[in-house]
Amino acid sequence: MTGWRAALRIAWREARRSRGRSALVVALILIPVAALSFAAIVYDSTELTPDEDASRHMGTAEALVRWPSNAPVVQQPDQLLGVPAGKGEGPEPSQERLQALLPGSQLLSVQRTGITIRTTAGLGRAEARMLDLTNPLTQGTVTVLEGRAATSTTEVALSRKAMDRTGAKIGGTITTEDGRTLTVVGLVEEPGALESTTVVALPGTFANAGQMWLVTTPLTWAKVKELNKLGIVAMSRTVLRDPPPATEHYPQLDRGNQLRTEFLMLIAGLAVLEMALLAGSALAVGARRRKRDLALVAAVGGAPSHVRRIVLADGVVLGALSALGGVALGTLTAILCRPLIETAIEERYGAQRFYPTALLALALLAVVTGLLAALVPAWISSRQDVVTALAGRRGITRSRRRWLALGLILIAAGVATGVFTAIRMEIAGILIALILTEIGLILCTPALLGLLAKAGRWLPVALRIALRDASRNRTAAAPAISAVMTAVIGAVAVSVMLTSQAAQEETQLAGTMGDVNVHRLNDLAKADTSIPPSVTTAIRNTMPVAEAHEIKLLSCDGGPCFAHVRPPQDRECPYSLDVINREPTKSEEQAALQDRRCDNTGRPHRYFGTITTPKGFLVVATPDAAATLFNLPPQDIAPTQAALREGKVVVNDPNLVANGQLLIATGVQATTTPAPAHAVGQNSAPLAMMTEETARTLGYEVAAFTIFATTTRMPTQAEEDALTAALSGGQYEVNVDRPTESEVQRSLSILALVAGIITLAAAALATGLAAADGRRDLTTLAAVGATPTLRKLLSLSQAGVIAGTGGLLGTAAGVGSALALLAALNVGYASQWPQPPLNPLTVPWQNILVPLLVIPAVAMLGAALFTRSRLPIERRE
Repeated sequence: MTGWRAALRIAWREARRSRGRSALVVALILIPVAALSFAAIVYDSTELTPDEDASRHMGTAEALVRWPSNAPVVQQPDQLLGVPAGKGEGPEPSQERLQALLPGSQLLSVQRTGITIRTTAGLGRAEARMLDLTNPLTQGTVTVLEGRAATSTTEVALSRKAMDRTGAKIGGTITTEDGRTLTVVGLVEEPGALESTTVVALPGTFANAGQMWLVTTPLTWAKVKELNKLGIVAMSRTVLRDPPPATEHYPQLDRGNQLRTEFLMLIAGLAVLEMALLAGSALAVGARRRKRDLALVAAVGGAPSHVRRIVLADGVVLGALSALGGVALGTLTAILCRPLIETAIEERYGAQRFYPTALLALALLAVVTGLLAALVPAWISSRQDVVTALAGRRGITRSRRRWLALGLILIAAGVATGVFTAIRMEIAGILIALILTEIGLILCTPALLGLLAKAGRWLPVALRIALRDASRNRTAAAPAISAVMTAVIGAVAVSVMLTSQAAQEETQLAGTMGDVNVHRLNDLAKADTSIPPSVTTAIRNTMPVAEAHEIKLLSCDGGPCFAHVRPPQDRECPYSLDVINREPTKSEEQAALQDRRCDNTGRPHRYFGTITTPKGFLVVATPDAAATLFNLPPQDIAPTQAALREGKVVVNDPNLVANGQLLIATGVQATTTPAPAHAVGQNSAPLAMMTEETARTLGYEVAAFTIFATTTRMPTQAEEDALTAALSGGQYEVNVDRPTESEVQRSLSILALVAGIITLAAAALATGLAAADGRRDLTTLAAVGATPTLRKLLSLSQAGVIAGTGGLLGTAAGVGSALALLAALNVGYASQWPQPPLNPLTVPWQNILVPLLVIPAVAMLGAALFTRSRLPIERRE
């Protein structure tokens, strides 16, 4: 213990004496600690407790109940969504019958519907929540910020976005599409949907609303399942507080989706890895700066163990300072940024919490990381040649081949482990693979520096000196480059995964983001076979339209029906919805995996903004629409249009065609009609198309459905409101396909921002440490007559070598690891049925240019700005 006490005193004295260098080392460790502390506090504050979750859904009541039908349903314990599970045999829904089922309970009506209101740009859709905010049972569902709650059916309260869109203030009025004028009496917000356009009124203010009730009787999971048999769905505070075990869930709904948790585990693991590598890089550079002092310890009789202990004590002291500073900075940032975070995630914190267990663990982790990160510098320092160090000569000038070989072996092992574990969906194995790969790259970095130095003979003087200096002083340069590389790997990998997720969402859409659909409402479409040309004119006048086409549907029983194409009987999956008319069981899913006829079957796709189905979709349109609907290459447009004019049905899946024929399926029981067919190339969303003349020839009538328009860019909200206003009258609904952001995507977006900040900071700090370490070289340059300009050029070149090499390695490793992970996950999806949408292997080139060009440029610019032109003159001992 005495030896450690002395080592810690030396480390503390050195930290105080070399404040600038110590501050850089501490900052390089502190930034990841602060980022993780910030993330832990935000996570703990936004992760709702059962009571907070219940308060947002049911206020102070014990349950929120919905009775959609008299058919049995199944549901998840924490969701108010019922899935039909049988035929309607129960009593008809009514409040009186519900009261009889829950004797002694108070029932408070709660309603929701969508309404159209006049906005500053025209007309827009808003969500109407109808509940009595003066009743204590509703406390917590909606918060009144200013004014008061509505007390009559002529009054409303608006959310902030609703006020912005309508231009109404408290005391003003809003106008609905049917001409009703309502007085605005308050400003409100929904804690879980801050950016929603919401109108809050009393029950009965608006018609055609979905009915729910707040219930004061506690409901157990067993009671909820009893109500499910009658078609009633319930979210219970009791169930949220004490969730049932998995064995009591409905088996047809329990798919064990832990994707979000596993993603967070992977993110946390990568962040810890990055912190460890950054700390090791910083301490290695610091030990290189102190090698003369450590050599003096050895010269006066200190044993190698004493030298190792001093360097390890540096890690403990600087790790402790980083822990305190990082936790404090992360906590303060999380508190100050709370409004910005709530705006970004569009929901309020459950409460301001600080996750003390995680903060304590992070503080301890920082100290332990500092100690572990000092192991390699301590080992190198204890083995250095004392005479060489005291003389100020260079240490390692070439890389040992065994380290290069070990690095290549670790990279190969990491790649193999990553592929194997990603296929098996094992997140822990993926994390181990990334650790092995990054350590392997770090071990290969010194050898790479030697190769780069050999190419420096054709470069300008400053850059040639920077490359040769990095090659001769690899114990300092390699860790600095590794610091940048590890940060870049995380930022680039996250960018690739975010881009893949966005592209994956588009593969589920029969079209592209930004498409506009104007639907003829179903109750009116029964009498119409076409949409007036004035609707298309309105779309072209208000939207950035590229093409616009009318889409119709086959008519069943006087109204539109959703038809699709069934495969020939010998090619049809025996476990599809068309065959079994229900969700498959677990055993049937496993059997479907072994049946090649079930490949690419059962995956849901979204059509024209509103229709989601796993069966495919059949539309009626003119031949001119074929190129757009099927995204045809130029050589396929003319043959496809000719086939449509000849009376054939065009499909984008050749497997649906046999002997030039296909089967059109309509109705719940999927009755089929044969028709002549023409197949085009396979598309992600199964789609079929025929002309109106072909439909009548086959014995079908047609019904109006939508005007489908592609756009040259994403339409704005104002343009959407203007189109809604131009189509006023309650006959049409405007829908724009806009990307939705999942919780995982929000987590990845936040991580990408944090990783980008860490990358810039790592580049700047590592460059600063390397510049400090090369101060004696600048003194030598001054002694031999180098100009002051060379000082700036050399610092700029050093920054470029460190940030550029680290950015290049990190970008290559980040892109490669992310693409390998996505490809392996796609292989893993083969064990699931229906198969989830595959991850597109796309590279966000605009984001990739940031670590390749922007970060080195920023680092070089910073070096040029903060480097003094006058070269230093130092006394040599």
